[in-house]
Amino acid sequence: MEGNEMSLAFENRVFDRRSGLGGGRMGCTLVTGFLGSGKTTLLKHLMDARGDLRLAVLVNEFAASDVDSLLLDSARLNSAFNLSTVSLTHGCACCDVKGPFRESLQKIVDSKHNFDCLLVETSGLARPDKFVAELEEVGIHLDMTVAVVDAESLDKIVKLDIVKKQLQHVDLVLLNKCDLATLGQISDAEDILEELTAGAKVVRSQFCKVPLDLVIDCSRLQALDAVKEEISAPGVLSHESLPKMAFRNNVYGKPSIAISSVDHTGNQPGTGGQRWMPDKLQSGLSHGMSFSSVTFESELPLSLAVFQSSVLRWMSKTTGLLRAKGIIWFAEDRGSRFIFQWSGLKRVEAISGRPWESAPKSCLVFIGIDESELEAITVQLSRSVEPHVKISPDTSICKEYAVSFSEKVAADGRFKEPSLNKEPLVIFGLKGSPLRGIRESELNGALMRVVNGKGSIFLTATTCSEEYNLQLLLDKDSEPDEAWNEIRLAASSVISKLCKNFCPCRSDLAAHAH
Repeated sequence: MEGNEMSLAFENRVFDRRSGLGGGRMGCTLVTGFLGSGKTTLLKHLMDARGDLRLAVLVNEFAASDVDSLLLDSARLNSAFNLSTVSLTHGCACCDVKGPFRESLQKIVDSKHNFDCLLVETSGLARPDKFVAELEEVGIHLDMTVAVVDAESLDKIVKLDIVKKQLQHVDLVLLNKCDLATLGQISDAEDILEELTAGAKVVRSQFCKVPLDLVIDCSRLQALDAVKEEISAPGVLSHESLPKMAFRNNVYGKPSIAISSVDHTGNQPGTGGQRWMPDKLQSGLSHGMSFSSVTFESELPLSLAVFQSSVLRWMSKTTGLLRAKGIIWFAEDRGSRFIFQWSGLKRVEAISGRPWESAPKSCLVFIGIDESELEAITVQLSRSVEPHVKISPDTSICKEYAVSFSEKVAADGRFKEPSLNKEPLVIFGLKGSPLRGIRESELNGALMRVVNGKGSIFLTATTCSEEYNLQLLLDKDSEPDEAWNEIRLAASSVISKLCKNFCPCRSDLAAHAH
């Protein structure tokens, strides 16, 4: 071989990342877990902590809309990285991983973007073993299978066949949402997992924040030397397995509102583990159950007042809602893009991290066991954008309530100075203590989840750099004194829990907890 040819061969070997920096096939981590366990949260964490790794991501969702691509923000990231988004046009990997899924895998293998690793997130109703053969046949090596488990609700879903199948043959289990579970629940969950997984490694986590090399085989990769807190956009390919179905007009016939549904009938049972869920569901669901997914999309903003007073309360009364997630555009805060999550027993949140970069809209997916109940929720959502709904309540009573609540917040030294810049929204939040390792995001995120988990008040959150603020809308039916009392007591509980290891004489936050 001549010198130039040898040089070219060496360069191809070094820069062909598809073969791995140490040789061999592209590696893959398969992420499985039941609805609402935190799979997408794990992917977002891995993308944020990837350093110089080039990650390809395939997401399979049991829904008629690519809501997970919105949550992962793959379109924007792909555009920044000069990548196109891979979207499947048919098929459901809950039942079948042939066809479009195989084609998407082949596109990644043949891609000129030279990905280091592939991450595959299965649907919460999918069996991970069905993916293995397809990965191997296209030349992708399955490095490990990671199961994400909700520590608080595992005991309620553990008898279900699909959950057992998801925990078979896994290499690692992330026992997630440990911040919501008691030590007893965590210990019991670890005992259950040891038996079901035949001794697989179990790691406790909150928000799936684990080291990158725990879930990605980095033994052959040398691209992790420059892992940064602030990163450039990673390479992402997003796969949504279900189509955007032909929308049918809702009862109001609005062209700006679309509702679609998908039904899946089979022998894959569902789960309890839903906040506010009746006892008959909290004890687990029967076998051979049919699952449905309903998607709501609107190009008109939703009224936050109606959403919290009507939609959330309607959701709380349903017996078959297992999971809800998506993007919401609120009329009272038009510049913010809220990510809405409803999962587990207490996790209900709406967080805005950045402004809209495209035409704003709402896109929500509801998954459950009773399609009629899911469609009833979308009817409530449709009413929140009706012309007769007063989107931005600016009555004197709402302003009076906002001022009254702000005064109570300002008098409590644990909170930052409140703001009425988005009147009638009240913007407030607990003070962090960076020197003692207590961040605003930890305090206010925990406060939002505790308050929202009780169901009588709905807090939203906005983040910007190190700022993490909570927002509250007090409408004409609100009780400002009762709202403040509930938030004040919840704040004491949150501060006491997060600051329990600090001596009161050295921690202003701990002192405020009393």
